[in-house]
Amino acid sequence: MFSENDLQELVGFHSEESPLLSLYLNVDPTKHTTDEYKLVLRGLLREVAGQALRKDIAAVERYFDHEYDWQGRGVVMFSCLEQDFWRAYPLAVPVENHVYVGQRPYIKPLTDILDAYGRYGVVLVDQEGARLFLFQLGELQETSGTLGEEVKRMKHGRASAAGRRGGVTARTGRRQEEIAQRNLKEAAELTAKFCAGGRCGRIILGGTEQTVAQFQEMLPKDLREQVVGSFPAVMTASETEVLDRSLKIIAEVEREREKELVESAITAAAKGGAGVIGLADTLGAVYEGRVHILLVAEGYRAAGYRCQQCGYIAAQAKKKCPFCGSRVEQIDDAVDLIVRGVIDQGGQVEVVRDSPALEKAGHIGALLRY
Repeated sequence: MFSENDLQELVGFHSEESPLLSLYLNVDPTKHTTDEYKLVLRGLLREVAGQALRKDIAAVERYFDHEYDWQGRGVVMFSCLEQDFWRAYPLAVPVENHVYVGQRPYIKPLTDILDAYGRYGVVLVDQEGARLFLFQLGELQETSGTLGEEVKRMKHGRASAAGRRGGVTARTGRRQEEIAQRNLKEAAELTAKFCAGGRCGRIILGGTEQTVAQFQEMLPKDLREQVVGSFPAVMTASETEVLDRSLKIIAEVEREREKELVESAITAAAKGGAGVIGLADTLGAVYEGRVHILLVAEGYRAAGYRCQQCGYIAAQAKKKCPFCGSRVEQIDDAVDLIVRGVIDQGGQVEVVRDSPALEKAGHIGALLRY
């Protein structure tokens, strides 16, 4: 499974002598067939036939023909066989199709995937117990559960008129409600232990609307704040159903979160606050180490100019570096180097989809630390 350590390895790899092929292929079986995805793959590889080495293209084709089991939803690959570098990451979450050839791995989409689909918990709950799931990048990591005392439900027509007016039926109803509340409390305590230590970056709840509302109120305040959505579900729901429903909720949450971040950056930049928009200002903030959250429109690439000595990157052509006076060279994609710089500085990277506001603002921006 792809991890933060894998990302750091990719950030650190650099090939001066040989080109490196980066490939992202969506293979979601609910969308298209294997043969259709192989056609897409061939089309992507044709795009870089004159840039990537033949041996790297052949290695990618060989992987999909003989090694990949076509069980996931996305595949990310990096090949630079001349430097003995080959990495293939089958993922349980979908990715956007992309191919890129350069001196470094193309990692922008991966940072988005890690941010969106990192560790999160799903809790299915009813009046008698709970099932807990811990997912990372769409893969099930751990499960737990609790089953409390059975809650008996009175059938209509079984009690006498006197009982229904407040006798046995009323006492039985109160007793069953007490049992249900105790079961929900035990489920909340188990959830707190299951998600202790920040193991669940986000929490999604499943069950009836009433039960989910009662259960959420019983969670500790910090866990309540981590709940990002819920969906109707029964306790016997399959792991596949739980995963599918939770991924849809996360996708919706991410779209809303991205929208809010973009609005915050644009507003802050307009007021001269802790925000910048546009390539030039963003480059300056990265160089100064001030970027907290980088916002990049999906697919955005832009040429830039990099100092060969100190690494300073500019959006406009310069004869010499303004900081060290060394020679400046043109680079094909300054955006990828911006992403790397932010990751190295401990910042966050958000690859934003379908945001007219960010595109209008220059396709890139950032919220700053100060």
